[in-house]
Order: sequence, then C-alpha cells, then structure tokens
Amino acid sequence: MPQDRLAALQAAVSRHCPEKVTHTAFDFLTLYRTGTVTDPVLVVYEPRIYIVVQGQKILHLHDQPLPYGEGEYLISTLDLPVSGQITRASAERPYLALCISFSSTEMEQLLRESQSALSRQARKLALRKENSSPISAMGVSRITDDLLDALLRLVGLLARNSDQKFLAQLYKKELLYLFLHGQQGHVLQETAHLQSDLSRINRAIIHLRHHFQERFEIGTLVKIAGMGQSSFYKRFGELTGMTPVQYRTKLRLQEARRLMVHEEMSAASAGFQVGYDSPSQFSREYRKTFGRPPQADLQHIRRMGVDAYTAQHEDVWF
Repeated sequence: MPQDRLAALQAAVSRHCPEKVTHTAFDFLTLYRTGTVTDPVLVVYEPRIYIVVQGQKILHLHDQPLPYGEGEYLISTLDLPVSGQITRASAERPYLALCISFSSTEMEQLLRESQSALSRQARKLALRKENSSPISAMGVSRITDDLLDALLRLVGLLARNSDQKFLAQLYKKELLYLFLHGQQGHVLQETAHLQSDLSRINRAIIHLRHHFQERFEIGTLVKIAGMGQSSFYKRFGELTGMTPVQYRTKLRLQEARRLMVHEEMSAASAGFQVGYDSPSQFSREYRKTFGRPPQADLQHIRRMGVDAYTAQHEDVWF
C-alpha cells in the first residue's frame, strides 16, 4: 500500500472530521476521530464497512479478540454485539476512521449488473485463507491499492460544491464492487440472497433485538429462521461466534448499562429490568464484559462526568 496515498487519505479524513463523529453530505458515509484511547464499550455493529485510516481498535466477539488498525477494513454483515476499544490514539496522531453503509438490495443489484461474481466455493476458500476473523459474518482485510484510490476520490468529493452527491453514488458503487470482489466478497454475496443462511439467521436476530428483555423460548428463533434446529444453532455460532443465549446476554448488558448511566437507574433495578433474576449473575457477566462490576463502573463514569465519559468513549462508535 503506497504510504503517500494513505497519508493523503489520513489528511483528508482529518480535515473533514473535526469532531468525534461527522455525518457527511453523503448519507452512506460517516467519519470518526478521537485523540484518546477508550474503555471497552459494548455496541451493536450493524451491516457496514468500517475502515481504520489511522490508529487501532480491538473488538471482542464474545470471548474472541479481533484487532484491526491503520490500513485495514472490517465488514460486518449481521447486527453483532461486540465489546470495542480504541487502543491507539493521541492528540498528535488521533484515531481516524470512516464507515460506509450498504443494503442487501444494493448488493443484489450490483451482483446482477456485474454478472461476474466468483463461485461461492472459491469465496469460501479465499475467506479461510485471508480472513483473520473467528466468525464468518465479520472479517478484517487489508485495503488494496484500488480501494485506497477509490476512497481518496470519495472523501475528496467533500471539498467540492457541485454534483458531489451524484458522483458520490458512483464512487460508492465502485467501492462496493471492489469489496464484493475482494477477500470478503463471499460474505457480501450472502447478504444479497434472501434465502441464504445469513438472511435466515438475520431474521432471527431482528426478533431477538426487539424482544431481548422478554422471557421466551430460544427455540422460537428456530421457527422464525425457518431452519432445522441443529443447522440453526450450528450456523448461528459460525456466523456470530456465540450462541443465541450469549447474544441475548450482550444486548441485555448493553441496555442495563444505558439505564444505569443515562436513566440513573440502580444496578439492581437495571439488571431486573433487562431480564436478570439473579443480581450475582448480572454482576458477574457485567464485570466480564466491561471490566468492572456495575456499581464500580457507574462510580467511575460519574467521577469523570456522564457527558464527558460519553463524548470520550461512546460517541465515537455511533
């Protein structure tokens, strides 16, 4: 990867992203920056392409770490709850990143128009060889020269005043085409097929995200996915790196922390609100995810100030 072009992209992102988060004139493009490392933050990564331009972060998919940094991109094709932490950033050399959103409809249209998608088996082989992710619905790869050139042109449009939205859509299409034919192309292809395992699992995940605080039989998700029980649990684990119960636990802990920090709810009440019957289990799982038990974590945040803590740790993720 030519360092001068990477440096040019870093300068362009830095110039157009003076705040923690910049929602650009293009509805699919968001820029991020922060000058400090962060505590672990539990977030749900939606289907997106995340590109680190400068600095480094690490995600924890349940118990499995997935670091990625400068000159690398991550593709997520499912709503995945991850614990994330920015591990390399400073005032002199801030963490810089950009996010590109996409839809399954866009992928389907691009596949149909290009008529040159590689075989599914070939993509699986490439994925096993090059993708360092422990799951198949999320993976990290290096930015290629072609991708770097296209990203530079896209971000460069932010400085122009005319026809930028029209051109931005063309550049986005080019980028998606390059990603689709890159190391994680097979995963992106799966998003375009409504009857793929990924799409079936996604239907179950959507239900889980809307009802995670309720008590219901996990077997309900099998019916929603329209799969056999054994294949459902097998594919859910392969795609997300966790069981449906573990996935639900991540959602519950994220909501409990929000209730404590932003709604001023006690730890006991927050745990009960999100579905925990056992305070000790809630405390144990909370500490495993956030590094501190609930009350100690809340005290730590309040000492810093909720607004200051949110701006430094949470805002950069959304």
